[in-house]
Amino acid sequence: MQTVLIYSVRVVLVYFFTYLSTRILTKKAIAQMTAYEIAGLMVIGNVAAEPLVDKVMVKSVYGTGLLILLMLITSRIAVADRFTKIMEHSASVVVNNGQIDFHEIKRLRISLNVLLGMIRQQGFDRVSDIEAAVLEPNGTLSVFAKSHDKPVTKRDMNINVPGKPISMPLIMNGRIVHENLEYVGRSEIWLVEELQKQGIKDYVHEVFLAELDSSWNVIVYRK
Repeated sequence: MQTVLIYSVRVVLVYFFTYLSTRILTKKAIAQMTAYEIAGLMVIGNVAAEPLVDKVMVKSVYGTGLLILLMLITSRIAVADRFTKIMEHSASVVVNNGQIDFHEIKRLRISLNVLLGMIRQQGFDRVSDIEAAVLEPNGTLSVFAKSHDKPVTKRDMNINVPGKPISMPLIMNGRIVHENLEYVGRSEIWLVEELQKQGIKDYVHEVFLAELDSSWNVIVYRK
């Protein structure tokens, strides 16, 4: 019974010690943390938990304190302009003037499917409506609409309009998304004919992304 009580006290102490450590280090949410902050917190968690295995708690306190000091120093260094590019990711433009920068998303190792999902989360169903989309250092996507799409809207004029089908990808990385074709009630033959109208004969090798917009037009982004 005494052993269980001692172990329980250790668990409580480790929990509050780890909690105080994270409070000292950052007020950011997990999604806003940089790579070195996440790595530091993971190591702190492991070091702080040592008393649960090893009876010597002094080593854990010393190790955690040293890690906190190192992370505070690193965060100070990261603020300096000359070290920012080394310590943190820089913002990257992934869409420019309605065109996806395929070279950039490959460099960032972001799949087309993930990028389109992030764009839809920002309220855009067509890439062609976007002036620019920037992947921020914390992993969020900032999207800016084209200027001609910003002025007066039908909502501003109290005009009710019927709904239109949402835009969706029909071809991704040279492969037809058959479930989306079925959803919109179109066949593969129809899609191939639409591509041929735009001078595309071999979509597997020529098309990176093909979208169906809300006006039933096929918008093609070539490889």
